[in-house]
Amino acid sequence: MAEAAVGTLPLPGTRKKKSLSIEEKIDIINAVESGKKKAEIAAKYGIKKNSLSSIMKNKDKVLEAFESLRFDPKRKRLRTAFYTDLEEALMRWYRIAQCLNVPVNGPMLRLKANDFAQKLGHSDFKCSNGWLDRFKSRYGLVFRSQPVEPTASSVDATTVWSQNVLAYYLTDYHPKDIFNVKETGLLYRMLPTNTFAFKGEACSIGKQSKERITLVVGANMDGSEKLPLLVIGKNKNPHCFNNVKSLPVHYEANRMAWLTLDIFELWMQKLDEKFQAQKRRVVVFLDSLPAHAEIKILKSTQLVFFPSSLSSKFVAMKQGVIKNLKVKYRFCLVKKFLETVESSKDFTFSLLDAVDMLHLCWRTVTPETIVKSYEKAGFKSQHGEIGKTNMETENDLDLVTHALAAGVEFPEGLSLEEYASLDEDLVACQSASDGEVTRTKEGKTNEIDYYASDEEDEDGSPETELPLPSKKEAVTALETLKKFLRSQEISGTLHDSLADLENFIQCLPFK
Repeated sequence: MAEAAVGTLPLPGTRKKKSLSIEEKIDIINAVESGKKKAEIAAKYGIKKNSLSSIMKNKDKVLEAFESLRFDPKRKRLRTAFYTDLEEALMRWYRIAQCLNVPVNGPMLRLKANDFAQKLGHSDFKCSNGWLDRFKSRYGLVFRSQPVEPTASSVDATTVWSQNVLAYYLTDYHPKDIFNVKETGLLYRMLPTNTFAFKGEACSIGKQSKERITLVVGANMDGSEKLPLLVIGKNKNPHCFNNVKSLPVHYEANRMAWLTLDIFELWMQKLDEKFQAQKRRVVVFLDSLPAHAEIKILKSTQLVFFPSSLSSKFVAMKQGVIKNLKVKYRFCLVKKFLETVESSKDFTFSLLDAVDMLHLCWRTVTPETIVKSYEKAGFKSQHGEIGKTNMETENDLDLVTHALAAGVEFPEGLSLEEYASLDEDLVACQSASDGEVTRTKEGKTNEIDYYASDEEDEDGSPETELPLPSKKEAVTALETLKKFLRSQEISGTLHDSLADLENFIQCLPFK
């Protein structure tokens, strides 16, 4: 056995040294200078510690050889980065800083590299001078002193941002993974008969402020995915939400019905969890506002902020999507109002009604409208044509005719689009100077200041609570609905939805 064991060993002087490529030697140098343990590096590349020490001792010669190969046209490809994801993030940050005319030097780049390493989970990384020098060499970065005064022929910031930053993300992400999110104020009970009472008046006090909410609207670039609406009201627990255990939107509240940083972070975290479950990597474009901020814990979502110096023309949601949603909403609101007038009933419309109507209208905003809005915002797909686009609008002429026939007057010269845009200037975000939402020393929101009183609903008067329908009544109502729909030509999808609804009701316990 001993002889057999000895026979398996190589004879003295016959072991061959492992031959490393120039790229592997560069990776070893990068790894050593980034703080990795030498023993782990040697084991990974199958070399002895003294061989690793020899590489580090002759580092300058290795780098010189690498540079000569890097510019050799016969050389097809070189592996150059040990931490590829870190370098991509650092280079992306550097390009954005350039477009914003933010001067960047070596120490700033080193701090940012260490920051990205921590976020990306590279706990063993340490940005040394050697690693930074090679990073600069790989990407051709040269730091020059900034001019004291800008030149008269400076390039337009909008053009620079569009051609560099925006173009970078359009290349890096597929249109289905590129999102824009924008908030807007909505006077959700405003009817045509009182539009002039609202126009031009501040919406911070009185009855008007109690009838406002904020919507946060978002969709992806190819129109295939609309994010669930975020609705922000003034009341955490309005009376109309009694016995309501689920909503078709994400609902939050604060005293001013504004988007705040806390609400934004919570909403983005929920979206990020969804994208993680789908194993997607997405980018979300946002305005540079105090209520929007970088969220470090996001794993599948990258936030990109439009520079505050740029015009709002890059905000895709403002190029037609929000307007289309509001036109549809106001169209439905007037129709509901006219139906109550024609039935000689009192018109009632709660926040819950508004939430349901918004969800319904948001579902009818078409992919064509979304795609067209992105195109108007300058988002040109780098992944081929997305498809033909046609912006659809509601027929406001028929609605006005219907209103006049019911004895309801539209203000003269007021179109449906104008009616839908009267609240577009409402403040929708908390600004840096607003102390409306305060934090305690523990970092928690002070709910006494944060929420409106639950004693009255948004219109200033408690709503009459109706008894919940029983399961038997729900089944009867569903049978009536099925009977009506069977007399119409409906799609198979709608039949499936009815079956799902019936199964859900049948599985509920009797009450």
